Amino acid sequence: MQKRIIDHQEIEWQFDATDLESVERWLEENPSASGLAVSPKETRELADTYYDTEDWRFYRAGYALRVRRCGKNVEAMMKALAPPEDGGLKKRREISEPLRSGAGALTTARGPVGDRLRLLAGNRNPRPLFGIRTRRKIFELRLAADGPDGSAGDVVVGPAGDIRRKGESSVSPEEVTVDAPGGIHGRETGYALAEVALDESGFSGGEEGARLSRVEVEVADEGAGAYDGVATFVGRLQSSLKLRPTGASKFETGLSAAGLEPAAAPDFGPTQVKASMLAGEVAFAILRRHFATMLAHEPGVRLGEDPEELHDMRVATRRLRAALKLYKEFLPKRAERYERDLRHFAGSLGEVRDLDVQLERLAAEASGGGEVMEDVVAALEEQRVEMRRRMLEALDSSRYERFVASFSGTVRRGRRPAPTGPILEVAPGLVRRRYKKVRKDVKSLTGDSPPEDFHDLRKKGKHLRYALEPLRGIYGKPAERVVELLKSVQDDLGDNQDLIVAAGLMRELGLAGDLPPRVSFSLGAIAERYAREAAQIRARFLGSKELRALEGGKPWKKLWKAVEKKAGG
Repeated sequence: MQKRIIDHQEIEWQFDATDLESVERWLEENPSASGLAVSPKETRELADTYYDTEDWRFYRAGYALRVRRCGKNVEAMMKALAPPEDGGLKKRREISEPLRSGAGALTTARGPVGDRLRLLAGNRNPRPLFGIRTRRKIFELRLAADGPDGSAGDVVVGPAGDIRRKGESSVSPEEVTVDAPGGIHGRETGYALAEVALDESGFSGGEEGARLSRVEVEVADEGAGAYDGVATFVGRLQSSLKLRPTGASKFETGLSAAGLEPAAAPDFGPTQVKASMLAGEVAFAILRRHFATMLAHEPGVRLGEDPEELHDMRVATRRLRAALKLYKEFLPKRAERYERDLRHFAGSLGEVRDLDVQLERLAAEASGGGEVMEDVVAALEEQRVEMRRRMLEALDSSRYERFVASFSGTVRRGRRPAPTGPILEVAPGLVRRRYKKVRKDVKSLTGDSPPEDFHDLRKKGKHLRYALEPLRGIYGKPAERVVELLKSVQDDLGDNQDLIVAAGLMRELGLAGDLPPRVSFSLGAIAERYAREAAQIRARFLGSKELRALEGGKPWKKLWKAVEKKAGG
């Protein structure tokens, strides 16, 4: 049967079974187990091929990509790589679409899988990883039909998840009638709650002879409301046959059989920072850590389903740039080119991320602002689509490909231009230079200082924080305390900057000239409110303990004492 396009949460139980014949006999001998009718349906021959890009973008995005052939039907599917819950239960997102022909149509598919494939793969083609051939015997679980009229009778789900008919035992207040599609309450025997699949699978693409036998019980799309009842059946099946929940998915088993070991993030070498290291070694350890983080979030950024992926990748690029600047005298000359490349890519990420922040803020305005704000949000969402298109172009560009390849080699080799001094001797100068810039800005702030001065302090505080964070393992709690202080300052001044940007955006939209006067007036009023809220944040900050601490308070003094002690020790 030809599969339709789906995007849903798959709910199924998976068990290993060395003897599928005994499972089949049990199903045949228990045709109405737990109040459900068990009936054989068909046997299918399945041929699956799993794919990913050479750098494992689907895996790193949290999905397995599969093409399945069953008879004349072919479908592409993405399954989330979710770990199993207790008792062999798996709940994971499943996205699928039919393909007109074989696997060759995968890259030209126009459904939800094909669209995501192009986002994730970019200019790279997915490669086959391994194949699985499966002989699947299918049984259906339906509402048992033994009512007086041949129907399912008055089927209820008890508080323990058991499915039975009224009259078989007392009905508690928690019992409810099972809802079938269309509002039918336990009267339609054609309604399948779940499928039981007995699978015998063999793997190709690696170790010859790798096989597994498995029992899978999947809740039907329409039967998710009867999950508890199916769970009761599964519990009886498992206990009767002493089935063991699967330890590894078919995808994981196939990877192992093929000798493949994907990783969520590339391994470029040591990332730990120790007091015994040279400054150049510390520099490369920091670069490796943040570069791996940046690449780990790239697939999620391409997919675009979780805004936090974009935020995390952008932060990683900022930390990389900060480390390249901080340790530039201990790095190869080409580090300057890397910093320019990262600035370019970070700009593309930032355009989209900044709009995400503003859209989140305006969503709250739209909830109480009627059609006026809804129109503004819609306009910004259109702008975001264009910004995201440009961001993906940057990630698919040859410049990005060259940067990733070259920077990967540089951080993996870890070569320095010349011998460098110990980090305990070098770090004090690096940290002090950045602290002096922060302190200078702090002392110059007054109630008349423009918002730009507060933003400059935030950026310099961030650079100091980035310098200190990797050294916390060396300087301990004093460094951690200053990092916490800087984080608090960054959060406060970040709210100020977000409001300043939002106010400017509202004014810009209000003066665009293509909006009704009432809309322009509303945008102007919102801009003024944002400006007042930002001014209040700045006024509070000027009287805050955090500001006084940055001027040379106890946190900084304790840190500097620890730094000098380590340097002299």
